[in-house]
Amino acid sequence: MMGSLKAGKLALAGLFASAVLVWSRDTAWVASVADTLPLAAGIPLAVWLGAPWQIIPFDHRPQLPALWPVLAGLLFLVGWNLPSVTMLSLAWTALAGYGMMRWWKSSTDPVGLLLVLLFSFPWMVLEWPQIGWWFRLSAAVSTEGFFQLLQMPVQRNGTELLILGEMIRIEPACAGWNLLQLTLLAGITIALHDLSKRGRFLWFLLLLPFLAWMANFLRIVILSALCLSFGVMTAEGIWHGLTGLLVICAVIAMAKMLCFFIEPKSRIVIQHIKKS
Repeated sequence: MMGSLKAGKLALAGLFASAVLVWSRDTAWVASVADTLPLAAGIPLAVWLGAPWQIIPFDHRPQLPALWPVLAGLLFLVGWNLPSVTMLSLAWTALAGYGMMRWWKSSTDPVGLLLVLLFSFPWMVLEWPQIGWWFRLSAAVSTEGFFQLLQMPVQRNGTELLILGEMIRIEPACAGWNLLQLTLLAGITIALHDLSKRGRFLWFLLLLPFLAWMANFLRIVILSALCLSFGVMTAEGIWHGLTGLLVICAVIAMAKMLCFFIEPKSRIVIQHIKKS
């Protein structure tokens, strides 16, 4: 038992040190530190969600392929030399998964915990602008349709909208691109906490991007309305940051509602509380 405890502590120390390395390999995220740094909260959240953790005794450890940590370590080295934060994040998550099966047993679905850990690094923000472009373009098309329904003259050129003679540009920050990974992390965390079955959790994951998109679309419509009513300076001022918080709050609220409908047990508990 003491040997298992010592090995588990060494593995934890190694994971902590390598997590710091992943964050330090590409510090371009510092430019959007307020939106990106909260991702680091995913690691302590995973620790909290998986509690109570149990150390797996030596004679109860599963037989895992030794090639697993070797390949993950090689992927980490390749990601470090390229550099690729995405590869580093995948390698780190794979090593964490190996540790969760080898030394520590969680009380929560390990698949969900690994997703939380994977989204705890800024790989999407730094290296996947293509996703951000489609995120912005689809929001611009939907915003165009929304104002057309209101019988307003709208012209669109890519992610730029001309509404009532006012030019509205849906930039990455305005489109909530920096917040997208954070909203996905928040949604995954809520589902992992509220849903007890892996199948229901997977259904939630399929719908989560749509929830994030809807919250972001709401933000763009509000910012556009502010721009048309009070000018661009107002939309770019304090309201810009407040609508960013609105995106996160909206995703959290919609995620809780979706979990409520997916997980029948939660409705039964609420009805029981009301009756008592």
